[in-house]
Amino acid sequence: MAKEKKEKQARHDIIVDMNDFLMDYAATKLGRQPDLAQKIVAAGQPDLTGLDDLFKDNGVGRRTKYLELAEGFLRDEADIDADLAKDVSGESQELAKEAMSYLSSHPQDFDRWEEA
Repeated sequence: MAKEKKEKQARHDIIVDMNDFLMDYAATKLGRQPDLAQKIVAAGQPDLTGLDDLFKDNGVGRRTKYLELAEGFLRDEADIDADLAKDVSGESQELAKEAMSYLSSHPQDFDRWEEA
């Protein structure tokens, strides 16, 4: 039970990190704006490749700020869970979709720079 809770917390933490990295990247590409999280969500759902058009970066942001972070996390977890090692690429896509869903339901948590 404690292991499950720890794994769930680690997954939540990487989702937050992925969204933080993506928001920082978006702010450099598009400028800091109050509704930036909503713009990212609109572009990234249902298909993450919509981020490529938003950022006009040929997929650099999507790959480096989302998919590679997810893949790194999953590879670290695969050391523990051999089943996960089978399809890290597919799992990283799923984790990225989960992160985008989290961003869509918590946009105010990521549009923090207004307060600074």
